[in-house]
Amino acid sequence: MEAINAVLPQPTAPYHEQLPAKAVREWCRKRSWKLQEDAWGNLVVRVPGKKRGRPGIAFEAHLDHPAMVIRGGVNAEGLIPASFWGGHPGARMPGGKVLLVSPDGERRGRGKVAVVGEKNPRTGELKVWIQPGLRISGEVEKDWIATWDLPFRVTETKIRNVVCDDLAGVASILAGLDLASRSGMERPALAYFTRCEENGFVGCLQGLHLGSFPKNVPVVVLECSPRLPNANPGDGPVARVGDRISIYDPALLQLIEDAGAELQVRVPGFKWQRKLMDGGACEATPFCSAGYVAAGMALALTNYHNVPDDRSRSGPAAEEIDRKDQENLVLWVATLAMGRKAGSAAPGPAVRLEQLRQVRSKLS
Repeated sequence: MEAINAVLPQPTAPYHEQLPAKAVREWCRKRSWKLQEDAWGNLVVRVPGKKRGRPGIAFEAHLDHPAMVIRGGVNAEGLIPASFWGGHPGARMPGGKVLLVSPDGERRGRGKVAVVGEKNPRTGELKVWIQPGLRISGEVEKDWIATWDLPFRVTETKIRNVVCDDLAGVASILAGLDLASRSGMERPALAYFTRCEENGFVGCLQGLHLGSFPKNVPVVVLECSPRLPNANPGDGPVARVGDRISIYDPALLQLIEDAGAELQVRVPGFKWQRKLMDGGACEATPFCSAGYVAAGMALALTNYHNVPDDRSRSGPAAEEIDRKDQENLVLWVATLAMGRKAGSAAPGPAVRLEQLRQVRSKLS
């Protein structure tokens, strides 16, 4: 839980990911992992292995979550103008309680959404106006973050927070690579932490444009994705076949599945799912579209983007993932980073199909 406790409490918003980015930098500093920042603020981390050379695999997650960013101080009507970035129905926002946070992470007060405007289809900006509470510390300033006022809670079975998507993915990568590193990982591994996924994969697309991510290293994208009737929290982390836009690389997906099968044999109680998570889209799609070998893994979650699964409920709700799913995802990341041992899992479909052909073609 060290990574979860370090990353999930950090307020974040598209274009304003400095607080979880700071937590990632501190994690890497403590472990002497090499960290670089590209010209757009994406973080590229290299975790050393016992051998030098090209990394065997990369993992990716994004640092933002739908939230509001203050556009200025209190206006003549006594309201705070803000921009909401990311997906959340505007009609559900009025009356929603928000927490106001300065860029350095200091909680400055509370308020509630009073007015919601129209979303700009070109920029993705939704303008809102916040009614400030009675106790605001200091003058309200531009670039404060306003998140839904929802608590962070970890129980024996659940992880609840205003942000699970995708800080739980960030934390799972950090914890998984830490475990692999301490276990004697042979080859180096990479981790990419991108900005502004929630307003259209902006950080990932900028990183691809800048050449921030080596093209010869396969990329596994970690996400939190809305639960589906056949993909529920508690049924294990997901080998994600694709999203609502695209299907991912089958060879890399097979590697992910083989690692899951290996863990199922070696770790009592480990379970995983193989699903098409088409309730949203993730950055494996732009990686695949740019010619990278890319695939996905996911945690099924409830109350996606703080919209209650029970639509009869008013107001925002905390996102929730299964704690065992997240812990198993850490093991899965570590296993992929370590590399599979030959014969440790059942052969993939190509081998099985060839075995079938050899036996049954002789029956004709």
